[in-house]
Amino acid sequence: MEKSNGTMIAVIIAAFILVFYSSSLIQITFAEEIELKSVGKGDISCQGGEEIKDVRINFFVSYDEGTTFAEWNIDHEKFGSSGGIITNIKASSSSFALKGVEAFDNICDNETPADINLSGHCGSGTVKLVSDNGNKGTFTSNVKCS
Repeated sequence: MEKSNGTMIAVIIAAFILVFYSSSLIQITFAEEIELKSVGKGDISCQGGEEIKDVRINFFVSYDEGTTFAEWNIDHEKFGSSGGIITNIKASSSSFALKGVEAFDNICDNETPADINLSGHCGSGTVKLVSDNGNKGTFTSNVKCS
């Protein structure tokens, strides 16, 4: 029950930050409207040095009638989830560099909001996550760029 309340609070905070940063989302511009999707698995290193194994990451960037939708999330079976929105996208058919905001952190319990960077190559490979609050992650993933 307690984890459920924490998840509900995290969703409310994420929604608030999404509304707050909506003006940034509207300003995202692309030479090409490349859509990204990824699900992967890896490890997170928290600010204090604790390493959390078997963390699942997913993120997406999509478009609908000129509007961009972009968010990311990481989940752990025991600790819960962390995530937020993507506010700046640089992508090609071969690589991507995403910047955004971590709206909530139930895995490492670090201070939020915090700026994040997600980067990697399209196709099979490694996705890297770096957060200004000290979280760092490396994930094996297959990023679909179209």
